[in-house]
Amino acid sequence: MDRRNFIAGSTFTALLASGAFGWPRGVRARQSKVPVVGLLDSAWGRGHLAEVGRGLRENGFPEAGDVRFEHSGWSGRGFSEQHLAGYAAKLVERQVALILAFSGQAALAAQTVTRTTPIVCLADNYLAMNLMERQSQPGSNLTGIAIPDAELTAKRIEIVRQLVPTIELVVLVTDPTNILVHEVEVREAQAKAGAFGLRFSTIEWAGEGSIEPGLAALPRDAKAALIFGGGLPFLTNDAILAYLAIQYGFPAMHGLRAAAEEGGLVSFGARLDEAGYLMGVYAARILKGDKPANLPIRPMTRTELVINRWPAKALGLEIPPSLLARADEVID
Repeated sequence: MDRRNFIAGSTFTALLASGAFGWPRGVRARQSKVPVVGLLDSAWGRGHLAEVGRGLRENGFPEAGDVRFEHSGWSGRGFSEQHLAGYAAKLVERQVALILAFSGQAALAAQTVTRTTPIVCLADNYLAMNLMERQSQPGSNLTGIAIPDAELTAKRIEIVRQLVPTIELVVLVTDPTNILVHEVEVREAQAKAGAFGLRFSTIEWAGEGSIEPGLAALPRDAKAALIFGGGLPFLTNDAILAYLAIQYGFPAMHGLRAAAEEGGLVSFGARLDEAGYLMGVYAARILKGDKPANLPIRPMTRTELVINRWPAKALGLEIPPSLLARADEVID
């Protein structure tokens, strides 16, 4: 495990033990009859946990020790569905009351080991991933929150074109191992680039070392803009991707606000705080007796645009006032 993942994993674990949900220490010391919530895929979960706690507190579990959390294991870089299934199996063995699965891959892994333990998950497209047959009535042990991440790709191209009107080439950096999201991202990006009369190409994620050669191969006079996908590799590598984009002189649009906070030019995506809160709300309902089969998938409705002025200065870009006015946050 590298230093970045060690720190992230340690931070995640500290959230559980230190009262990051606004609860005092000692949550884990309560009696065994306290319901236990298992956490699967902590790479995503570290961005959601505080809001999961708020959703629980505001929906029937306001006291310290009302709920106990079990951390299944860190899954940062190099994770696989096999690892996630192993983590899920451990949670089922511990007889957790429900599993919070923070990605579609985690939900699929959990369903391979249990069809009875309730699962609340966060995913892009439940139907395409065969997680269920109907989003309005899941009819299984799984429900959750729909994050429209891949569908926001076209909007990201619109924003980056507004920021850099001179671009001629859109380069989508995407994760082909996340097949369904990858296909939607490519389809939407290609269509939007074509509508604007822009050329289109891709750089496929094949590990951290695959991105720099792809950027180095782009001609410096290409007037290219990078569009990063919203999947797990782009979360766990947000800082290095932001750095590489600036180093090679390309304006870049990221899918996660963490990338803009780490030095990226601009990010546009779904709000992770809303995702976490809604997961907490559904977790509370299930712990109080509701069945996942009867809880419809809840779509996320809120997005956020974050602009970082420092990369803009480094790239010699003048941010349009209209875009600054639209931004949810401008980092100075």
